Amino acid sequence: MIQIINQKLLLQIFNQLSPDSKAVFGKMSAQHMIEHLILTLKISSNKIPHPSYFREEKSQAIKQAIIYSPLEMPIGFKAPMLTDDLSPLLHTSLESAVTELMAELTYFNTFFKSNDAMKTMNPSMGELNYDEWIIFHNKHFTHHFKQFGLA
Repeated sequence: MIQIINQKLLLQIFNQLSPDSKAVFGKMSAQHMIEHLILTLKISSNKIPHPSYFREEKSQAIKQAIIYSPLEMPIGFKAPMLTDDLSPLLHTSLESAVTELMAELTYFNTFFKSNDAMKTMNPSMGELNYDEWIIFHNKHFTHHFKQFGLA
């Protein structure tokens, strides 16, 4: 499983992508995938706050299945705020998206080091602390790296 705290390794993996990289599953381009990971990092560090989309019981069941289970994220798992359509790309290039992603990883770690008791809202699983977000991001990054044959 990918460990997001190993930013040197992450950058090596990201550098294997090109704008023409084809997904093994799903319809995202490599840049869409990177920008999607940026969005989840911004949600986790409270730059883009989101409400919980489910009742407490359902959120806790999803949290149990994703965070407290050894299982990988299933193919087809979709965050409740996403539509079936791809979001418009925000960056002019894959490289600039990777640069922002790396900056957001640094911000995420700094944010929680400065706010170690903080919990932020995951739209599917309710409030998560830093350790829970790390587990989520590790699984989420691994899921998308498999999407592009990188893990």
